[in-house]
Amino acid sequence: MQSVVVVLCILVISLTAFSGFTYEPSEQIQRNLNALQMSAEQDYDLSLLPEIRSLREQARAQGNKPLQIKALLLEGSIVQHFGDFEDGLDLHQQALQLAEADNNNLLKANTYLAIAHLDIDLESYELAQRYLDKASLLAEKIDDNTQIKADISLWQSRLNMDKGAYRLALKSSLVPEVSGIRQETLAQLKLTRSWAHLQLGEYMQAKRILDELESSGYSVQNQRMRIISAVQHARVALQSGDFATAIDLAQVGLRDTLGTRFLLFQSQLQWILASAYAQLGDYQQAHRYLKRYAVTEQSLNLQKRNNKLLKLEAQYSLAQQKQALNKLERDNAQQAKQIMAHQQQIENARLSQQRWLLIALLAFTLALVFYWRWQNRRYTKLLESQVAQRTEELAERNKRLQTLSFTDSLTGLNNRHHFFSVIDGTIEVYKHRWKAPEVQQNSDLIFVIIDIDHFKNINDSFGHAAGDIVLQDFAEILKQCTRESDILVRWGGEEFLLVMPDMDRSVAHEVTERIRRQVESYPFVVNDQTINCTCSIGFAPFPFDPTQPDKLSWEHVLELADGGLYLAKESHRNAWVGVHTGDEEVQSPAEHMVQNLRAYLQAGKLKTWSNLSDLI
Repeated sequence: MQSVVVVLCILVISLTAFSGFTYEPSEQIQRNLNALQMSAEQDYDLSLLPEIRSLREQARAQGNKPLQIKALLLEGSIVQHFGDFEDGLDLHQQALQLAEADNNNLLKANTYLAIAHLDIDLESYELAQRYLDKASLLAEKIDDNTQIKADISLWQSRLNMDKGAYRLALKSSLVPEVSGIRQETLAQLKLTRSWAHLQLGEYMQAKRILDELESSGYSVQNQRMRIISAVQHARVALQSGDFATAIDLAQVGLRDTLGTRFLLFQSQLQWILASAYAQLGDYQQAHRYLKRYAVTEQSLNLQKRNNKLLKLEAQYSLAQQKQALNKLERDNAQQAKQIMAHQQQIENARLSQQRWLLIALLAFTLALVFYWRWQNRRYTKLLESQVAQRTEELAERNKRLQTLSFTDSLTGLNNRHHFFSVIDGTIEVYKHRWKAPEVQQNSDLIFVIIDIDHFKNINDSFGHAAGDIVLQDFAEILKQCTRESDILVRWGGEEFLLVMPDMDRSVAHEVTERIRRQVESYPFVVNDQTINCTCSIGFAPFPFDPTQPDKLSWEHVLELADGGLYLAKESHRNAWVGVHTGDEEVQSPAEHMVQNLRAYLQAGKLKTWSNLSDLI
């Protein structure tokens, strides 16, 4: 009776608290959500979030799960766009739980697509493919599945594009144009297909698709795809030789990217402008945009370095464990209440029943307590086993993810992430060595930068696929010419970084010469045709000045090695240049030395090792 009174009181308080709220009909909420969806596709405005949350709360109050799910997915897509992947994943998971409870295949499929989108942004391609496969299986169970299948094809083609599988992207983006598919989806599929053609160097096919889309008169709503369209138009003009048009289109597209998070497309447009100005002979403008391109690429690398994927998966797994523990506590509390109720019944019966009945009831109570303790221990052991298993799975998954994040997918070499994760520790080891009473021989750390000569000509002449083959073979040559203790990294594009520990600076040139000869003599086979490649190499030792080991940081030494690379390319190519201290101690600041390398070399304050006799 007391429980009934408590429930009634709670209902009265709830009705009183919410009596000031008015809720719109479900049809109006649906129309408002559709309007917000269109607005979000255009510019992902954060000011839309309060209205979306208000509509979600109204849908929840009305018990309308489909509208709740749509609001959750829309909110998740907006916060995900601004880099808040943690909240985005949480919102998508809430939507998935509601869709599973409602047993709505269409909403579940849309939720899987949203999670796949998030995994693509985080470069977790295996997980993204898994959710796309789940969505495809659900789509087969839906009667009117034309639109959802088109959406799956769109995200499958985008996943293939991000993975570099451009032929697969072309195949997955081919969808029959039937009446049940939104014009926006068809337009985005066409843009994805033309994008794939451009990546394969087939600019005529890309131009035909773009012209067809333009002639249809349809304006793409999605902000990301509009910017991709601008990039594609500019690239088509560049590849067709219309450099002035390429400049105009790229500048318009670049203005559209200002204030957005699309750094990748900013860098592509800056590269197009630099290339077009260079082709027109305006090298000042070309250099200007090339510098901007380098800054944007650096920002992109930092953005990828701060990837939150490991943190999100760990938090999500811990949240599942916390839910299981909370459930166990609730079960224990419920069982404790039941025992207390039984004990109270026994106490009340003691006054009215015979002694033998009391003893029987007490025995029953004791048996029940022992049984409960036995059940509780068994359940606790089972839970501990599950937690241990999940912890082991999480550790294995984190290990695999770390391996993926530290490895270049094309060459199999380590990437910048790996380099930045180990270089500080390596430098600390060398600093301890300098403080030792006697510095051992072969105690230098050699920084080497290697660049493939005329690599752009290979891409332009044979295609990007051929360029990928050259990069893979080049990486194998570097592996053969280096030691297991060396740090070998794909630094970016056709540039590689080699850090050689425990090597005397006076013999480092032997390694660079061996690499140069191996590359020069190696037959690179692309498209059933053998081509010859050369490389240019710059290197510098660390510490740069053994008498002043703390004067130049490893970053300064890396810049000096890059300066040596520049001298090798400027002088001859197919060459190596090492920079080292002269006979006299240099008192100038490190930054001044790095920025004025040529002047220091000409003055004899710094010296070089090189296979070129007429270097300076």
